[in-house]
Amino acid sequence: MEIFKNQTNGSDKSSLFWVINHTTTAFGRRLLKKWISQPLRNVREIEERLDAITELCSPSASCLSPLKGLLSQLPDLERGLCTIYHKKCTPAEFVAITKSLINLCKHVQSNQEVALSKIESPLLRSVFTEVPNYLDDVGDYLRLVNEKAAKEGDKTKLFDDQTQFPAIVKCNLEIEKITADLKSHRSEFRQVLRHPSLDYCCVSGNEFLIEVRNANLKTVPSDWTKISATKQVSRFRTPFVEEKFKLLCQWREQLSIASQEAWLEFLTLFSEGCSRYRRAVHCIATLDCLFSLATVAKQPGFVRPVVNDCEAHIYIKQGRHPVIDHLLPENEQFVPNDTHMNVNTNRCMIITGPNMGGKSSYIKQVALIVILAQVGSFVPAEEAQIGVLDAVFTRMGATDNIYKGQSTFMVELQETSEIIAQATPKSLVILDELGRGTSTHDGTAIAYATLHHFISKVRSLTLFVTHYPSLAELEAIFPEQVTNNHMAFMTSQEEQERQSNPTAGGEAAIQFTEGGEAGTTHCSEGGEASTVPCVTFLYHLVNGAAARSYGLNVARLAGIPSEILCMAAEKSHELENVILSRRCIKNSFQEICLNSQVTRESITQLRNSLKKIAPEQTQRHERANVSS
Repeated sequence: MEIFKNQTNGSDKSSLFWVINHTTTAFGRRLLKKWISQPLRNVREIEERLDAITELCSPSASCLSPLKGLLSQLPDLERGLCTIYHKKCTPAEFVAITKSLINLCKHVQSNQEVALSKIESPLLRSVFTEVPNYLDDVGDYLRLVNEKAAKEGDKTKLFDDQTQFPAIVKCNLEIEKITADLKSHRSEFRQVLRHPSLDYCCVSGNEFLIEVRNANLKTVPSDWTKISATKQVSRFRTPFVEEKFKLLCQWREQLSIASQEAWLEFLTLFSEGCSRYRRAVHCIATLDCLFSLATVAKQPGFVRPVVNDCEAHIYIKQGRHPVIDHLLPENEQFVPNDTHMNVNTNRCMIITGPNMGGKSSYIKQVALIVILAQVGSFVPAEEAQIGVLDAVFTRMGATDNIYKGQSTFMVELQETSEIIAQATPKSLVILDELGRGTSTHDGTAIAYATLHHFISKVRSLTLFVTHYPSLAELEAIFPEQVTNNHMAFMTSQEEQERQSNPTAGGEAAIQFTEGGEAGTTHCSEGGEASTVPCVTFLYHLVNGAAARSYGLNVARLAGIPSEILCMAAEKSHELENVILSRRCIKNSFQEICLNSQVTRESITQLRNSLKKIAPEQTQRHERANVSS
């Protein structure tokens, strides 16, 4: 479905989320992704989002423009509150998060009166009524923190008012006392060294050093401890300084521990209100998502869907694929299609048609429009009515799981089995070419039986893409529940038939010429000429089943050599003749059985037909009859 990432390189480009994501905050982006992964099933909630988007598209929402501009300046508040709650944030991060919350609260309060007088949507009004109440006490916590110390990462000076933390107060008092003792000790070593202006020095973070020139080392007492030296000077500590300095380091370490404990205690106190702060951030994230969906709704061709809480049904008029329509160049136009499905009447659409004709794109389009509608977004269509679905199940693509020893066909059937077990009459089921991973007979049988089960037992809305013509017979078995459809196309052979039979009815013919996209590969090699028709895709869903898939046209477009195409065309023509002959024989048998008078001519005619399709088997039977 390529909802969150494409199948080409796994990036989010060209996905549904990439198309509708116009959020400006990280937490808004995450919430929008959650909305898409979990569409709503409550009609009231869906309507609330649609009402909010409708109002954001109206002129009355101009009062929200300043708030929309503020969103782009916000940090990741959701993640920041999470780090605070788990006590993993730094003081600088705490200041940044709380400042953003305070600015947000002030901005909402300043626009509260104007917004509430113009806005009617409950989702939009909740931003101005709830956010200020949730964030009213954040400023009290920020005032306790010294912003300068927080930016420097110095937790020992983080709190201006330290009376709430007795351990820090005690450590600071002891440090001040020791520092005062060290300062008063200067008079003693000044007298010893006879240097009245001598003071402590600090070298490479090593404090309280007494520096003496090497020429005066004789004046240094023997009990002083030498710490370092250069060619010019030596540095010492007296026994008193050495003892006090060790004690000072111990108290500084205690202060660091006490400051860390105070910081964690402060974060614990702040975390008591984190649930309220997260609700405020969720309100802002919701607003960001609604702004994003309003941007989508303003695009040309998007309409507000009608969502009903009744039996499952899908009515889409001129629907378009939201991603392909967005990626098409300006000079190309997407071909829209209608969809009419109802669980009580037409609950299953069997879709056939040529390869690359747009079958998979069409069923994806229906699913994505349903998802967008239940997310609460506008959809790319002229009109859309959706009965709330409980799930969208898809079985598309061809992948294996070699690590578990599962083939492509095994993975395909396992996914189908899970859908059968979980789907309900309120579900939308999409099956794309079920049974292609095995032989034609087994694949046809499995696809036929599976689709029959969905129609008769599961009774879900089902879009079934197939290249097996026999599945079209289900329309005759379930005429009220099943419709055959195919993606319209034109071929060069059809044009030739129109030219040879000008009285044939139908749509206006399209002229085809040799060469280019409209050319036809002609093959003749010792027999009748075979052709590889060029197919022009119209990408328009029409009633009826397609008789052929025109796989040779895809081979031609892929650049398969002409000699291979010629052989394939001849073989295809041969196999088609065999099938047609068998059908003729079947009809002959039916006519003979219905006719009470069996003539020799009819038996001879039947025998000649058998010789055409199976000459060896016919001769063998004749020899056996002669011998008997």
